[in-house]
Amino acid sequence: MTEPTPGPTGPAGPVTEPTPSSTPSPTAEPQTAPPPAGEKTGARLHPLTPFVKGWGYFVVAAVAMVNNESLRTNLELAGIGLLAVLVGGILLGALSWWFTKWQLTDEAIRVDSGFLFRRTRIIRFDRIQAIDVAQPFVARLFGMAELRMDVAGGGKSDGKLSYFTYDEAGKLRSLLLLRAKGQHAVEHDPQQPEPEPLLVVPTSRLLGATLLSSTVVASVGGLVWLIVATTVLDFHIGLFAGLPLLLGVVQPIWKQVVGNHGFTLSETHDGLRTKRGLFDVQRQTVPPGRVQGLLITEPLIWRLIGWSRVELDIAGLVGNPADGDDAREGAQLLPVGDRAEVAGVLARVLPGLDLSRIEMHQAPERVKWLRPIGWRYLAYGADDQVLVTVRGWVSRQTSVVLHHKTQSVALSQGPIQRRFRLANVAIHTPLGPTNAVALHQDVNVAAALVTAQADRAREARRTAASSAAVHTQPNPPSPDGSSSSAASPADDSSAM
Repeated sequence: MTEPTPGPTGPAGPVTEPTPSSTPSPTAEPQTAPPPAGEKTGARLHPLTPFVKGWGYFVVAAVAMVNNESLRTNLELAGIGLLAVLVGGILLGALSWWFTKWQLTDEAIRVDSGFLFRRTRIIRFDRIQAIDVAQPFVARLFGMAELRMDVAGGGKSDGKLSYFTYDEAGKLRSLLLLRAKGQHAVEHDPQQPEPEPLLVVPTSRLLGATLLSSTVVASVGGLVWLIVATTVLDFHIGLFAGLPLLLGVVQPIWKQVVGNHGFTLSETHDGLRTKRGLFDVQRQTVPPGRVQGLLITEPLIWRLIGWSRVELDIAGLVGNPADGDDAREGAQLLPVGDRAEVAGVLARVLPGLDLSRIEMHQAPERVKWLRPIGWRYLAYGADDQVLVTVRGWVSRQTSVVLHHKTQSVALSQGPIQRRFRLANVAIHTPLGPTNAVALHQDVNVAAALVTAQADRAREARRTAASSAAVHTQPNPPSPDGSSSSAASPADDSSAM
């Protein structure tokens, strides 16, 4: 008979091995919370998304059928046609909704769409600059909203995700900001009050500024001449020729007065935020440090009153021509404001900037042979922070470019400019409303400006990089050991 082998002993006696049923130690690692539902399997958008996106096509079809004389006389055929359009639209929309899913991964948000041609968008968290919640008119009627993510290096349409309920959109925005920036973003919580506004643009000023803009004044003048020529002078021009002129009056009023109704500028911990729109309520955030440049526009009549418009170049906020947007469209910081308001918002976007203290260098007098009137308004200047160019006398444009955002500097000279020993100096920045070009400068001054601006940009980038290295922490490496800072802003792949 063999004796059992004694187990290991400790100072207080034998040590027993724990069994699987033993009570876990209080110091055991707690279980992690399960991930959101959409993180593993993908989630669909709001079921009414196809209707909110496609109601306009049904209206267009109805209007086209009403204008068709044969269909007006055959109501039964017209009804069948409208029913077919409605059913077909519902089926196509339902298929599109069913095959569209989004999900969160460890490093990005992924959106799969398309039932004939599959499309995948992958937006990395480290490329998201800002996230806003917008409510187009029809979506507002159903309490729905869309997320608009500003992606560095991407277009406006690259970061759109629609539609959710308004509460769901706010919660998802907070979650994405937490993933992207590592901070608790509860500022857009629907239960929280709106931040205190810094500036509100009255609707009366929007209407007055639009009616006094160069486009509307010229269009109204053309309409008046056309009406007088047709009715009084008996010129057979035809009122149909006035449609483009009428569009030149209606389109700016709709865009500026209706689109910017209730324009409010407020300050949040994410940066400056704008809110505007009568039907389509749009919110836009200006992240600190993401401004590439800015453009101040002063039409002729506005200058007499002291009004200006301010637009910004921001990474991820460029229009996509494929979607019908203006390729140089940027963020609107102030649709119209007086000089004190413009100076105030510029100081908040670019602290320390004072345009009145920058010494401007005028173009030489011989430029009047090329621009008899506008040559007096061509100038450039620079300080330690920015370079400024001024051009235009009908609509004066002041472009401001930060030195460390300068991508390249180029000197160009046409054949007539060579005759007058003149040259242009272009400061290249990311695509946007800012177009900084020092026009018709003396050729020696232009050459010196190219060298000086290249040196200023190099020094500013070195200083900015040193400051960032001191005040920021590096991004944690991804599981595969690669850094996430060099990833593309929005990977887009398509497959049959």
